[in-house]
Amino acid sequence: MWCVLYGKDGDEEKTEKFVRSVLPAQAYARCFHPLQHKMVRHGGEWRDVVFRLLPGYVFIETDDPERVYQILKNTPKQLLFSNDDCVSVLAGEDEALLERIMDQDGQIRLSTVRVTGEERDGAKQLEYLSGPLGTVADRVARVNLHKRIARVMTGLAGERKWINLDFCFEDDKVAGAEV
Repeated sequence: MWCVLYGKDGDEEKTEKFVRSVLPAQAYARCFHPLQHKMVRHGGEWRDVVFRLLPGYVFIETDDPERVYQILKNTPKQLLFSNDDCVSVLAGEDEALLERIMDQDGQIRLSTVRVTGEERDGAKQLEYLSGPLGTVADRVARVNLHKRIARVMTGLAGERKWINLDFCFEDDKVAGAEV
């Protein structure tokens, strides 16, 4: 399971450092803030640009969320944990979806795709060669080939929501990841 901690937008690294300083190593497997790679066209070329997926949020993977929650709530550093809304547990479908699309570093990387030449309902079909889109292909509702975005249906936080996952074509020239 994941405990989700809300700190302050822009202070994710500081929050992670703080969490690592107060939690015993055996209490959690990893601590990270989710990042998402996006395709951005700038100066006539495609770039892989990295954004914070959920600014201010830090995820803590643990088998004992109650213990992690209690340690964090009882810490003397009240500036980050002043109310009960700062720490929550992410489980079920939400956790499963994020596990499917994130790598071990907490990043949602670009997928690589190929147009198959087949059409369904007047739309070109894609073959997912690598990346998170291959793991959620059954949830892809809409694809914008020009912007290199696939819209994926989710049930995050118990509501029907959409998340955009970016992709590149197998023959795209993409400049390296920028943070």
